[in-house]
Amino acid sequence: MEPKIQYHNIMKKLIVSLIGMLPWMAWAQVPDGYYDNALNKSGYELKRALWQCIFRHEQLSYAELWTAFGETDVDGDGYIIDMYNDCLFEFQEDQCGSGSSGNEQDQCVCYNREHSMPKSWFDDGYPMYTDLFHLYPVSGYVNSRRSNYPFGEVKEGRATFTSTAGSQLGTCGYPGYGKTVFEPVDEYKGDFARTYFYMATCYQEKVANWKSDMLAGNNQQTFTDWAKNMLLEWHEQDPVSEKEIARNNAVYEIQGNRNPFIDYPELVEKIWGDDDTPFTGEEEGDSDGTGVEEAFWNQCSLHVSGRFLQLEYKGGLFDSVEIVDVSGRQICHSSVKQSSFAFTLPAAGVYIVRIQKGRLNTAKKISVL
Repeated sequence: MEPKIQYHNIMKKLIVSLIGMLPWMAWAQVPDGYYDNALNKSGYELKRALWQCIFRHEQLSYAELWTAFGETDVDGDGYIIDMYNDCLFEFQEDQCGSGSSGNEQDQCVCYNREHSMPKSWFDDGYPMYTDLFHLYPVSGYVNSRRSNYPFGEVKEGRATFTSTAGSQLGTCGYPGYGKTVFEPVDEYKGDFARTYFYMATCYQEKVANWKSDMLAGNNQQTFTDWAKNMLLEWHEQDPVSEKEIARNNAVYEIQGNRNPFIDYPELVEKIWGDDDTPFTGEEEGDSDGTGVEEAFWNQCSLHVSGRFLQLEYKGGLFDSVEIVDVSGRQICHSSVKQSSFAFTLPAAGVYIVRIQKGRLNTAKKISVL
């Protein structure tokens, strides 16, 4: 069998001409009043209040996860989104069964149900065992190689295994820890960090008894210092994506609870970071986000010269830029924090440039002549 791998090529320049603003925004669909209990709180008091908002949810069976992945982890082309190895798995057809899950030469035989926070840490307890927020469909072979090792950052030259997409197993090089760790690809490090912050909060009353070198044995900071610092960095370097927002909404429809660190990424710093201001539940600007969007674009400029477009943001750094065609197919995605961006589109046509800064997602339509 040929390995079924999906590769993403990031281009560097853009040739376009501007034809106007597209009124597009993607906000997490937070139900009215959902986080009221957490308003005006900060620090570990805020964490406990968020627990009261999210801990009640429907417990799935282990078998039901296979079906749930069809709502939470399938892309627009019908393939499973594999966050460990980027394999092109077809939903259900490539589900792991009783046979082999592959080998180092063929890592894309089937996908399995991965506990991103290993189930042995909480002694296979429920409802953690089937909580969709930390269960993802991934390459069965890479899943087996990850085992129950902590997440971490592999020291250069010390990897004992590398997936086709670049996730690694090896000796940790992150300050404060030197044992074996599993390092996911950069594209999903923020996703996994916010998953871990969710688990630490949703299971506020259980987490102190879980066992891992990432966990501190308490329900406040929850994480050991090195793990906390690393997860904060991953959260900052890989901000919330549209994929996470869509998955958060899909899991909410299935389980009935949400990941607050996707809805309000600033909550991470308010609990584990240096932000001691109370949580207000609102963006700066208008409550519908319009004022925020206008303020953002007032500080942006688009310079067009022939077929070349240069985007400049004078208000600091935006978090990511994505370009899609009118059918919604992704042409480019860059999650590098930057104040300017340029790109060369492959052909004439109409495209949408989407920009993310914090929870603000906005777009402009462009046309290549």
